[in-house]
Amino acid sequence: MKKQFFIWLLLSLPNLITAQSIFEKYQNDKDVTAINISPKIFQLLGSMSISSGDPESDVFMEMINGIQSFKALITGSSEISIEMDQWVKSTSKQDDLDQMVAISQDGTDLVVHAKPGEGEGKLKSLLMFSKGISNAVPDAKLQGTQVKAVLLMIEGDIALDKIAKLIEKMNLPGGEELKKAGI
Repeated sequence: MKKQFFIWLLLSLPNLITAQSIFEKYQNDKDVTAINISPKIFQLLGSMSISSGDPESDVFMEMINGIQSFKALITGSSEISIEMDQWVKSTSKQDDLDQMVAISQDGTDLVVHAKPGEGEGKLKSLLMFSKGISNAVPDAKLQGTQVKAVLLMIEGDIALDKIAKLIEKMNLPGGEELKKAGI
């Protein structure tokens, strides 16, 4: 039995070492718009501590201080959409994320998983996946192709009520599609 375990371990070790996240896999794929904002930019923006006198901007700066990672993938490929869906299911179980929302309507699905943070309304990580977007929002397009799926992962000290404002305020590529998809 021990011998079989060690053989299995040796055979699977290369897969474990070379495993990459779905975000890394599709970072440079022509069928995917990938957004990856590094923790350093959030640290830099947070350290600026600029008070503009504009309450909306001040809330935005406060929000940035807690974010460590922001990643999104947007695709018009059905095959990649299926792979994203499988990755979300696997990752949510593996990372012990709680399913907070699951909506299925008119061929469009939205699922939100999260890991609670410290304090009321705070999260450690937020994983959102929406597929079938072209069914609900036919004009959501990516390089001329209808958007099939959007995957979003945010990690840090996240105030749940401010996520939508962050996406809107940062005016990210694909942000309009995220907004149309109800994220």
